[in-house]
Amino acid sequence: MKVKALLGYLSIGLIVATTACSSHSEEVYSHIPSLDEMPGEWVSADTADMEPSIRNFRGQALTNRDINSVSWFVSAPYSGGYHTGRLRINGQIPEVHSFRWQAWQALREAEWNGLKLSSSTRMPISKDGLMWEITIKNASDEARRLDLELDMIGFNSQYGGEWQWWYPYPKMDGRTTNRDEEVENVRKYFNEDFTSMETVATELVGGKPQQKKVTLTWPSDREILQSDKYRSQLLEETVLVSDQETAAKTAFIIADDGWEYEVLNSGATGKKMIELEAGESYTLRYVMTVNQNLLQAVADARLLSDEFGKQFQQIEEEWKNRWQEIFKPDNELLSGAFPVLATDDSLAKRVYYTGPLTMLYLMNENLPQHDKVFLTGGPRWGASITFFWDITEWSTLWAVVDPAMMREHLASWIKIDPSLHYGKDNISGVGVGNGYSANYWALFQMIRSYLTVSNDYAFLDEVIDGKTVYEHLQKYALNWKEISIYGQEGAREDIYKLADFGDDEWNLLEAVPTYKHIVPSFNAAYIWMMRETADLAKMKGDSAKAKNLRAQSDEMMERLLKLYAGDGVWNSLYPDGKTIEVRHSLDFMFLGRYVQQDIPEDIKQEMMDFLYRELITNHWMRAQSLQDVAAEDSDRPDHGPLGAFDGWPAGTMDALTQLGYPDKALDFYHNIAPVTREGIWAQAHELWGENKREKNARVRIAQRGWHNRESSSGIAMSQVMLKNFFGFYPDVNGPAIIDQDKPDFSGTLYNVKYGDTYYTLTAKDGKVEMAESEHMEE
Repeated sequence: MKVKALLGYLSIGLIVATTACSSHSEEVYSHIPSLDEMPGEWVSADTADMEPSIRNFRGQALTNRDINSVSWFVSAPYSGGYHTGRLRINGQIPEVHSFRWQAWQALREAEWNGLKLSSSTRMPISKDGLMWEITIKNASDEARRLDLELDMIGFNSQYGGEWQWWYPYPKMDGRTTNRDEEVENVRKYFNEDFTSMETVATELVGGKPQQKKVTLTWPSDREILQSDKYRSQLLEETVLVSDQETAAKTAFIIADDGWEYEVLNSGATGKKMIELEAGESYTLRYVMTVNQNLLQAVADARLLSDEFGKQFQQIEEEWKNRWQEIFKPDNELLSGAFPVLATDDSLAKRVYYTGPLTMLYLMNENLPQHDKVFLTGGPRWGASITFFWDITEWSTLWAVVDPAMMREHLASWIKIDPSLHYGKDNISGVGVGNGYSANYWALFQMIRSYLTVSNDYAFLDEVIDGKTVYEHLQKYALNWKEISIYGQEGAREDIYKLADFGDDEWNLLEAVPTYKHIVPSFNAAYIWMMRETADLAKMKGDSAKAKNLRAQSDEMMERLLKLYAGDGVWNSLYPDGKTIEVRHSLDFMFLGRYVQQDIPEDIKQEMMDFLYRELITNHWMRAQSLQDVAAEDSDRPDHGPLGAFDGWPAGTMDALTQLGYPDKALDFYHNIAPVTREGIWAQAHELWGENKREKNARVRIAQRGWHNRESSSGIAMSQVMLKNFFGFYPDVNGPAIIDQDKPDFSGTLYNVKYGDTYYTLTAKDGKVEMAESEHMEE
């Protein structure tokens, strides 16, 4: 009897414990906003510069300003040219008046000639293709007869080999990688009666823009359909398009009956007459699939078409399931978890949760080099590329979220020469792009983040490409000596014992012509790298090396301070003693983040004055001051005076905290919340409108300057919460929570993985407590 009673008590206790655990888990996950609550909102087409994109963890595309077509469709190894075809009603193409981006779909609306049109465009899970649902409502008081013409253009090709940032795509004359205005003009001027213009055009050749006065021409939609690069046929209501140059096959199916087809070369035009009573609606559903196997393309299209409602809904369900999954320990997508933020601070919550949504949106599972990658951007660029610079901006957070993935990627990236390449092509595995000056710092910082967060210090001794990881770190940290011009003609003074990044601004900020040679930012990064390497040397018992590295870094810091120009800004140093004052955010960020303890208090105050006088705006910032000598020659939204790269506000907040102004960092965090109305983080947000040179400038996702709709650097906004507001920044020789001032912020971060254990961080009254998390059932 006693045994039975004991077992009964144990069973009751287990039930109570399980119930309590489940209740705690539900409470924690209740703080995660639903995807319906997340960005974005409806935005007007006449104010939005960049249209919404769509993705499905393997492909991506950019919507256009008609109700249904998309451009820049790419789902490696498949890549599309021009667009997928537009809907005409009574011979005309309605233009949209508003957009809404959501993770699983792009929504468009139009009011046109007494009709209300709405559409949802989605990408099916685990297939290369697209799905459309278009509703046409008669909003007039009388019956309407409508002649519908749906162009279905399968201008898709298949490309292997190496893909660069400027990935290959097909045009009328075949494969190209150049980014000129042809595709953009096809997208933009679809309701105009001209297909040519004289203008000063920008063409990207070899990764650099070239401007010249030219007569631009582009094909009409009819000419695109008549391209002899393709052959089409109609088979049982399925439009089949075969590329004559590559193995790509495209299939289109309209899900309802009653259509007639005019078959052309790169696709077909479906035609149907409908009659709508006042207030009546008609819904058009159709699909496109791409495959190298014709039968598979047809099978995929028929499945999507036959089960349209089910398949369309499954897309939304998959996105929402994955969204919940990434926050849970032991989930199926990540080796860690994205920390759950619980706070009553609604603005901070909005900014924070835009980060994990950006990360999920950029997750790609269809590239051969890794099971999973976080792409840097898209859709117009980088369909297979990861940039070192962008992803290092949130390296501490990445180490928390997916340490196993991070280790695997770092092991492959160490094999890429940072003096030659800024990232990796995840199709071919080769390095891509040019040798950014940021590369050594970016790789070093990521490895340092992985080591200190995972506590996997055995990684230091792993041999990669003939050297241990520890030896690679030393090489990165001391690379400044390899590029210093000290001792050469015009560089014989002691101050030239700094890193010189050469005469090509494209290795630094690209758009700022004066930011080259010896710049303060990355010299500060080298000082930090040497000091971090010294900590590793000390940990390994090599005190002599540690002492030597610290001495070198201190000497280098003395030289760096001599570049201070006054007024809160810094000089770049050229050969022969020439200095150029540069009023740019990068110097503020890097000196504030990496050598803040070495900056005299008076200089710190002047740097703060400069930041708020010339860079910070009401809801965003300028990368470069309007007062910079090169401002008029640097007008690109990411690095110039009329906008900022999405990683720069996060870097600025990091620097503000390190410099001792955490509450100002939190204020900035709050102030940028409105920019998420359009959607997730982008390559850059620009300052625009009649007040673009003022503090109250309007802010939007930038398209001009060939920018991407989304980009990964902005995920660093979430790292600001983890690192700066909660202080989680493990040190080689110290605790996980750094000793720095915290802002006046209250909240809790759950599921922060440190080593092999999950922790809960609680911030209140300027202090942070870190405790091992309770195990939570899903």
